[in-house]
Amino acid sequence: MMVSVIFWGNSQSLFSGRHFQALLATPCRLAAVVDVPPTGQDSTNPLPAGLPNFVNTAHNLGIPALAPADPGDPGFLAQLRLLAPDLFLAAGYSLILKPPTLAVPRLAAVNFHASLLPEYRGKHPVFWTLRDGRRWAGLTAHRMNPGVDTGDIIYQVKVRTRRDDTVASLYDRIIARSVILVGRLVDDAKRGSIPRFPQPTGRDSYFSSIKEDDFRIDWHWPAEKIRRHIAMSPGQCFARVGRNRPRQRLFFSQAGTVKEATEGQPGAILKLGRSRCTIAAGEGALWIGRVRREGEKERSLASLCRRMGLEEGEILA
Repeated sequence: MMVSVIFWGNSQSLFSGRHFQALLATPCRLAAVVDVPPTGQDSTNPLPAGLPNFVNTAHNLGIPALAPADPGDPGFLAQLRLLAPDLFLAAGYSLILKPPTLAVPRLAAVNFHASLLPEYRGKHPVFWTLRDGRRWAGLTAHRMNPGVDTGDIIYQVKVRTRRDDTVASLYDRIIARSVILVGRLVDDAKRGSIPRFPQPTGRDSYFSSIKEDDFRIDWHWPAEKIRRHIAMSPGQCFARVGRNRPRQRLFFSQAGTVKEATEGQPGAILKLGRSRCTIAAGEGALWIGRVRREGEKERSLASLCRRMGLEEGEILA
């Protein structure tokens, strides 16, 4: 039996694209692809510029490509039913599918979610896993139900996080482990033996969209927390600096904690080096290298401090 699959994803997400490529390499009948509407295409793992997305590939292969504003629309559901899919496979699709939509596939509607469910349900799980400094990340393939990532587990893979991980580097390792599950799922569907296990209780968590304020640095945090935030999202974390108001945002690209004993008010410049500055935190201190002020090119923090007339002992922000 050739399993008929409809793929659901985000055409601007590398996570979606890599799992779609794995599906293309799997013996099955790809009945259609479904993309999120443009307003839902934000991603912490964006598709690199110049790479074809799965919608383009589907068009080139003559596969129907759909992008409903509402996946529960009666007209869209009629289209899905005519395609007679055995399986939905979603990876990076961000809209919630309601019972009438979930009832369309003959065998199962399956979502690939980049966390160890029931932890980090919701949006951007890799981002939030790194923000919390967790030792383990991973992916869960689970049956979809009307809840948000609450369905029974089918497969799960664990990936060890690293101290220097960015969101992109951790996604890469998770994807490398999870793409093989696409072929496994199709094979199990063909045999009629897709596993299912209830999600564990008592350790569930849920996270939603990322806001601008989630990238704001607070110098009262421990130095390691500040370093981790900057390292995982280089060039995105910021603090407001300068003597004049409104203060400009300063975006940080490089940081590391320092071992020597330090004392100073959080945000104080403890040492102004040739290319780095040592800044006091709420606990410990950290060096900061490359930075970018709004509307300017990236430079070293040390050169920027000199340009702004800031000296050792003064408060950066």
